[in-house]
Amino acid sequence: MSLGSGPLMNAHLHQEEALQCERLAAITSSIGEGVCAISRTGRIIFVNPAAVEMLGWEHLDELHNLANIPDGEPGPMAPSFILAPAMRSMSTARSVVSDDSRFQRRDGSQFDVAFTVSPIAGEDEPSGAVLIFRDIRERKEIELQLTRDAFHDALTGLPSRRLLLDHVDHALRRAAHSGELHAVLFADVDRFTVINDSLGHHAGDALLVAAAQRIQASLRPGDMVARVGGDEFAVLLEGVDDATDALDAARRILDGFREPFSLPDGHDVVTSVSIGVALSAPGESRDDVLHDADVAMHRAKATPGGGHVELFDVEAMGTRSAERLDLEAALRHALVRGELEVFYQPFVDLNDGSIVGAEALVRWHHPTRGLLAPAEFIALAEETGLILPLGHLVLERACQQARQWREELGVELTIGVNLSARQFQQAGLGEEVQEVLELSGVHPSQLCLEITESLAMDDVARTSEVLASLKALGVKIAIDDFGTGHSALGYLTSFPVDVVKIDRSFVDGVDCDPVKSAIVSAVINLSAAIGSTTVVEGIETLAQLTHVRALGCTTAQGYYFARPGPAHVLEAMIDASEEQGVDSRYREGSLASGRAR
Repeated sequence: MSLGSGPLMNAHLHQEEALQCERLAAITSSIGEGVCAISRTGRIIFVNPAAVEMLGWEHLDELHNLANIPDGEPGPMAPSFILAPAMRSMSTARSVVSDDSRFQRRDGSQFDVAFTVSPIAGEDEPSGAVLIFRDIRERKEIELQLTRDAFHDALTGLPSRRLLLDHVDHALRRAAHSGELHAVLFADVDRFTVINDSLGHHAGDALLVAAAQRIQASLRPGDMVARVGGDEFAVLLEGVDDATDALDAARRILDGFREPFSLPDGHDVVTSVSIGVALSAPGESRDDVLHDADVAMHRAKATPGGGHVELFDVEAMGTRSAERLDLEAALRHALVRGELEVFYQPFVDLNDGSIVGAEALVRWHHPTRGLLAPAEFIALAEETGLILPLGHLVLERACQQARQWREELGVELTIGVNLSARQFQQAGLGEEVQEVLELSGVHPSQLCLEITESLAMDDVARTSEVLASLKALGVKIAIDDFGTGHSALGYLTSFPVDVVKIDRSFVDGVDCDPVKSAIVSAVINLSAAIGSTTVVEGIETLAQLTHVRALGCTTAQGYYFARPGPAHVLEAMIDASEEQGVDSRYREGSLASGRAR
């Protein structure tokens, strides 16, 4: 080799690097991802404008084009967070990918990134590497919010039932060794159903938030309060001396409800809470303690006037109360006397305002108490096993109604039917659904079976198996109340889901809360990516409707369109919508003019 061959080779390599950097500059000058090129010796030979901005490397502006660097002057040494993956890529001659890493700006601050670094092919070995990265702070914020929502109630911000159970478990395990005494309080907001139905869900939600705040303000530091149901809260008091401590805490909560609640809509509401108290005992499980508190709460609620406290007494409350036994007997009779009726709440296509389906919701025409909502008897039906014949009745009538609408009105509406935990867990569910489909004559695609997110996540493997067997029948599958349980976005890809129903708690304030808006948008986009339809529940205002449409949602339900009503009410809405025409119907909001309020 001649003496001049080395410099000539270096000059050739330098020229080649300059050409590569020019190509990179031309390609990457306007993209949002950061791009860095690293030489074989670990020096930065190129950065694009996005990388300069994200990393705060304004002093490297000259590296946008390697030709601006004097011959023989190397670029700066790459920092370790770039150098390490670049060297690994060059040593293995393979790409290195990270979905979650951290880069450091010039000022020392850090930010979350995802990156890919790939080797630049050389004659014998890689001559360098190119690293492409993007800022994932927004994604991380959404993930953190979803993780938080798995353990916290979306409406009140309180711990969820799941987190409460974990804490009760831990307290009882500790008590087994230390002998400590713990107490659980169950608090139910009196007259909540009346307030919610008369003033609307916005008022009901505002009341629940205010109630949660007053309960928290009544407790000691370290006491835990969780929202465990619609209008039910549970409190864990660790390390109490005796029942007096727990009863004193309950009375402080009652005192906190003596002042009226001033709701945002201008209404002043007076309400109270009924509280059940249970103390831990050796050998008891978390379910035992929570059950005892629940029984005591129902005893307190049965006392006229509201605002009462009951301490669980195993002798007096060990068996179900006479009132609950009477209600159970009445529900058994209702199943055979035709006192149960299926109401329907429409699903609305947000592109044109047409009714594309409905959710089937049971109501009980009680002979003395009037029309009862599900909240007043479904829990009892679950406890006694009556949910199985009740669920079968709803499934059967919904399928018959869907076929009738198809034959008489010429519309093929999708009817959503909720499956309870007991229904979903029973053997032979698939055979039962198949029999109802055959006897009713409805097309399987018109039936959408809905299970809650929490139920779906209780046993992921079994859920996948059961849903697959139901899908084989040709029916649709929906995940209901999405976001209130585990918020498991990733698991949606594991289930054969046709519809994802975003819980109404995320809709309240979605038009002014950027976090809720980001969560709804993320669910809509993921649902679309896996081929599912997103239904947003709880639309009550035009602002909410406009916002979720802008986020890409195509289907919704809520009081803005109609409350649940008998079949003939939905029929009238369908007729009215056809007479008025799609454009005027949607523009004027006249679809809601038939609201069964």
